[in-house]
Amino acid sequence: MTDVPGRGLKVQQAAGLGWSEADLARAGVAEMRELYTSANFLALERQKLFWEAWTLVASSEQLPPDRYTTVTVAGAAIALWRDSHGACRAFHNLCRHRGIPLVEGESSLGRYITCPYHQWTYNLDGALVRIPQPDQFPDADPSSLGLRPVPVVEWHGMIFVCLSSDPPDFDREMRLLSDELASYLALPLVEVARADYTVACNWKLLVENHVDVYHLGYLHQRSLAAYQHASFRWRWDGATWWSWEPLKDPAAAGPGLGGLSDDERCGIGAHLLFPNLMLVTTGDYLATYDARPVGPDRTAMTLRIRSTPGADGPALVASVRTFLAEDVKACEAMQVATGSPFFQVGPTAASHEEPVRTFHSLIRSRVLAR
Repeated sequence: MTDVPGRGLKVQQAAGLGWSEADLARAGVAEMRELYTSANFLALERQKLFWEAWTLVASSEQLPPDRYTTVTVAGAAIALWRDSHGACRAFHNLCRHRGIPLVEGESSLGRYITCPYHQWTYNLDGALVRIPQPDQFPDADPSSLGLRPVPVVEWHGMIFVCLSSDPPDFDREMRLLSDELASYLALPLVEVARADYTVACNWKLLVENHVDVYHLGYLHQRSLAAYQHASFRWRWDGATWWSWEPLKDPAAAGPGLGGLSDDERCGIGAHLLFPNLMLVTTGDYLATYDARPVGPDRTAMTLRIRSTPGADGPALVASVRTFLAEDVKACEAMQVATGSPFFQVGPTAASHEEPVRTFHSLIRSRVLAR
């Protein structure tokens, strides 16, 4: 770290976004850059962050009656479907016999789920109802061999799961967004577009960029030139972040979604559900994009846009891409930079990068927890 006489400790702390050398050692890494390059640290993040968090995995539109879909969350294979009462159900997509996935992709759903390997059969409540050649399993207790359920919540057309057997209170986690986005959530929005990306960077760089106020007037000096960055407002509630900034000229706003306030119609919001769900709101849509780590230097991301039925989904995707492509390019360049043994993070902006420091503080408190 840079040694500045009389200020060494302060610079050392700023240079690591709050990570001390002792913190890094406890996390199993030697240098700050390894937070973005270490497979071992990513494994720790999956266990301490992603297994314990609510993760957006699908939209309600993807899961009509008599359909199933499959997803992977932090390495865990999950199957989702609706039961006979219309409620969304989620289970680990693993046969209780030998662990093979029961279903693949997404397709129509029958009355039962049958393993393709040995045809063990489960009903839609997850109970094991048939073992072929049961005489081969004299000690098997079918009542204890049902599919393992996964906590699932359907929230305003968005479906979340949590891998933890003791998940955090969903309503508490969503309290800030439920309050601040109430006008959007009250509207009959549907998913009008979805786009998948693979980004060549660590997942944290994408989230850091999302909550970084400092870069808006520079990286996005053209794509977000219509907004008044000096009037940017933000706040945290626990691990959830909300922000908003207005258009320079409110008259430039279109009619937008009916039911929004003038601020919502004439501004843009950026929000975060820790650790990795990023949201954007404008007068025309509510968008989400998640950062799902595939490896230390590779991230999958799904952009979902919710708007009114019949909205021009491709046009809305294009409008998001005007700034998202700039963010992705910068984050991929940052990932390349972490390959240098001289990579460091210097002093961070007092207020405009405070959300980035808070993001790292939340990571530290969780991955270092015993």
